[in-house]
Formats: sequence, C-alpha cells, structure tokens
Amino acid sequence: MKKQNRRWVLAIPAVAVVAMIGGVIYQAATKNATDCQSGKIKVVASLDSYGEIAKAVLGNQGSVTSVMDDPDMDPHEFEPTTSDAKLYQQANVIISNGGGFDNWSLNFAKQNKDAKAVSLARLYHYTDGGHDHDDDAIGNEHFWYKTDAAEQLSKQLVKTYTQLEPSKKAYFQSNAAKYMASLTDLQAMQKQVEADLKGKAVMATEPVFDNTLIDLGATVLNQSFSKAVDEHQDPTPTDIRAWNSAIDDGKVAVVIYNPQSTGKLAKQAMQYAKNHNVPVVQATETRPKGDTYAEWQYKQLKALDEALKS
Repeated sequence: MKKQNRRWVLAIPAVAVVAMIGGVIYQAATKNATDCQSGKIKVVASLDSYGEIAKAVLGNQGSVTSVMDDPDMDPHEFEPTTSDAKLYQQANVIISNGGGFDNWSLNFAKQNKDAKAVSLARLYHYTDGGHDHDDDAIGNEHFWYKTDAAEQLSKQLVKTYTQLEPSKKAYFQSNAAKYMASLTDLQAMQKQVEADLKGKAVMATEPVFDNTLIDLGATVLNQSFSKAVDEHQDPTPTDIRAWNSAIDDGKVAVVIYNPQSTGKLAKQAMQYAKNHNVPVVQATETRPKGDTYAEWQYKQLKALDEALKS
C-alpha cells in the first residue's frame, strides 16, 4: 500500500510542516541543549519497531517515543499532529523509515537542525541515479522486513548515541549486544526458512514481506501483480492470468497475503490460491499489539516454514 494515492497524505508540503512547528522551534532548540547537557537523550521514531530497538540500545540514558504505535492503523494514511511536531523538535535523535514511507518524519527531521537523523533508507543505501534519495527511494520501502534490520539499526544507534554521550559508548555497545542476543530464536528461524525455501517459488498479493523473502533467497513470481496492489491500482488482466497460471501449473509453494490490504482483486487472488490447495500465509504491515519485534517476525516466519513443509 504505497505511493500513488497516499502521496498527498505523506508528502506533507514543506510550508505546512514549517507552519506546524514554527511556534516551537526556539523553545525546543533550548530544551535540546539542556537535555544534552543533562545527559538525557530524547529519541523519536516514526515506527514502534524502530522505537523498540532504539530503547533497547539507549537503556537508562534517555527516553524514546514511537509516533505510529497503533497496530490497527494504516501507516500510509497517518497524519501527524502539532503534538507530533513538538516531539520531533524536542528530540536529540530522530529515526525515520525513509523510502517514501514516512515523508512527514523526514520533513520534521530536516526542520530540527540540532537532532541526529537516522534513516533506514540511507542505512540500506537506497539510491536513485547514484544519489541518496530518502524522500522517494526506488524499491521496496518496508525496511523493517530486512532480515538484518535490527542489527543495522542497532549499530547505527550506538554510533549516534555515542556522538551525544561519548562516555557511554561501552554502555550503548553492551545494550546493543544484549538486544541482538535476544534475537537468537528469530535468527535460527530465518536460517530454517532459508533452507526450506530452496528450489521453491512464492507469490504475494502485496510486497510487504518481499524484503524478507528475497533476503532468504526466495523466488518471488509475478511481482507486477503485487506492485499494482501496493500502489492502489488494479492488477492488469495479464497479471491476473499469470497469477492463476502459476498456481494452476503447480509453480507456487506459498502465497503471502497482507490482511490489511482489502482490495477486491487481492482477496480474489488469495482465495484462488486457497481453492487450489496452495497454502496462504499472512504478513502484516504493522506489529501486532503485545508482540515484540522479534516475536512478530518469528511467528510469521514459523507460519511460512510450516506452510512450506505442508
């Protein structure tokens, strides 16, 4: 679910952003300086999964606020408030997804010249014509589904936090190591799925989970179908025929379905797979309430592995 129909929502005009936060710039800048001197780092993350990682590495050296933390929301329809703008102006560290997913977060980060800005799009070197293109990266912007996302972000946050509190470097490194150790089960499941995916192909109604699938070596068929759904367009008749033919010919081991995408053709494609005894595995765009990032990812991978073995 991404760029075409939501661009008016996410790409908040620069004038609107400036107007929203203009009244708090001076006060927030003063507070930023005070926070740094007192040894307390304030972090704001656009997504709760990133906020979880940020808090784990930060420990007792400050606070973390995640802006989008409602599992029932469509993140592409999120509209920031004046209160959100204040959070960004009071932050020492700002974590955005980038890649066209949360342009509002990137815009707020640009307005806070004193904060350290971290973008997952930049961590993964998403480029357009050789230049960093945070606002509208080419490719799949669901970076939290990269299998090494927690590791990449943890490493970057150690560096970022250390720039603000050099004396706490060892503490941040220790926290990052502890967090990564907590992901042992998830990493083991990733390896298991990778082994069970060998020689098999999958299809998805939407490319939310594709970063994980591709990292684990999956062959993902008919990506033009999922791309159309992602852009709130109808897949073409050619895409639909290709979807059905791949299932009819027994080429598809598993279909990935995002239940948060309620398009008619996506539902029909999912049902076609079920009617032809192809397992369907759900992968959501937002983290379920009550689950940690690792638990969320583990459960989906386990369901995928069970489907591959069925």
